[in-house]
Amino acid sequence: MSIEHTLLLNQANVRLLLVTANTGSIFEKPDLLAAWLIEFGNLVRQHPSDFIALHCQEVGGKDYEKFMHTLDQFLKNFLELPEISSDFTRYRLYFDSDYTSQEAFTALGCVYLIRQNLSVQQWNFTSSSFQAVVNRQIFAGNLVNAQTIRKEKYPKEFCPEAKWSRKGFTQTRWLINGFTFDLVNVHLFHDASNLLAIEHSPSMYSKCRRSALQYTLQNLSLDCSGKHVPYVIFGDFNFRLDARRLVDYISEKRSDLIDEIREENSDEITKMIIKNEHNIPKLTIQKKEFNLHDNHDSFFNINTQQARMFDFESSSFDDHIFEYEKAFPPSYPYSEEQHEARSYLRARCPAWCDRILLSHSFKNIVDTQTENPTYDTIGYDVCVGDHKPVYLSLTIRLVQDANDHIQRLKTLNRPSNIKTELHTLNVQNNKSLETLSESTDPEDLLSKKSLLLPTTSMLTNDDDHRTVLAHYVFPANIKHTIVRFIRETPV
Repeated sequence: MSIEHTLLLNQANVRLLLVTANTGSIFEKPDLLAAWLIEFGNLVRQHPSDFIALHCQEVGGKDYEKFMHTLDQFLKNFLELPEISSDFTRYRLYFDSDYTSQEAFTALGCVYLIRQNLSVQQWNFTSSSFQAVVNRQIFAGNLVNAQTIRKEKYPKEFCPEAKWSRKGFTQTRWLINGFTFDLVNVHLFHDASNLLAIEHSPSMYSKCRRSALQYTLQNLSLDCSGKHVPYVIFGDFNFRLDARRLVDYISEKRSDLIDEIREENSDEITKMIIKNEHNIPKLTIQKKEFNLHDNHDSFFNINTQQARMFDFESSSFDDHIFEYEKAFPPSYPYSEEQHEARSYLRARCPAWCDRILLSHSFKNIVDTQTENPTYDTIGYDVCVGDHKPVYLSLTIRLVQDANDHIQRLKTLNRPSNIKTELHTLNVQNNKSLETLSESTDPEDLLSKKSLLLPTTSMLTNDDDHRTVLAHYVFPANIKHTIVRFIRETPV
């Protein structure tokens, strides 16, 4: 049996590892970043995969103007993880990091890692065609030059309460063994005030999220026949428990007392306290406080059955999307103290904000006979920020024409005689500033620029594939000039 046919048999089942992570905390605290990277490496080792997709939100941290410069170090450390550098020979990385463009900035990041010998093609939204993924690329900045990803920021009218937000979505399209599917990164609107969230059921914020998600699903690019393709949408949906019903449930006893504290010379409620029959507070709510006092962690982390009764915000989309059963506690908001890895902050009502949802057409090709999907959080016993990353490990069963697949495999080893070049681009106006082609040695090129991204170890003396380094520069703030790079290294 030929090598190509052996590979085809091995690839009838493709193992996917999908991860969503709100990284707002780890960019601002180096100790959290170190723990996060260790836990991610452990996950990759525990769930061997052929294709890994990581969707990040709040890239650069909550104070992105101050901490966006740490993105370079994050990428360097991430790509140097042994579990990634040794096995994944091709990747696509996209990071929307140009916060100076407020009308388009989403702070979304997408990482797609491909194991050696897996034939993968990616959709080019500009040329409307698939192209083989045979190299390594990193895109950062405002992503206007990235033709293989769609990015859109939600219109302000979706959530008038949000003065200015980074909420939006990205879309990439992939072709593996004849199966076309989309991967969508999403960040929906959060609850700005606990007091406003408990006024109605569903809350005003829930309605904003519903509109944004409906818009996202309706605006995914169609295929050539005008139909939607199977998709997985995963990110920080900011889905919350129905706070109004939860408060009613907690205060259902007639003996409970409810104190409503109002602002002086106003009818506006600034604080609500629910007390038991002994006048001891059971629940305190302020704009940025949601505190069940002695029962807080046990209610949400230990015995989560009660909390699950109020987790139905996604149910209005059941006809479109599917979610595997969540056996893990709410993914947000965890304490950022090292010794409180399992404790929740008392600022928001804990909820399953971070999720991985499948279209029904995608779910239908999941292979549950070989191995059941695993849906869980990362770092349950380790502090990795206020969000615990959520992952889904599964296998998809693919069938296609053998000859067609063999031709794709051969393209992975097709040599290129294109010489090595270094392009310097201005992200703001997209004009090429200079092109240097003095040397074909990537080490010579690296010595000419102070690159912060790691160099590849895939080039050999016999490797005549191209290496292209593109250097993105854009204004950041008075203190920093942020530097971003694209690195392409064919396998």
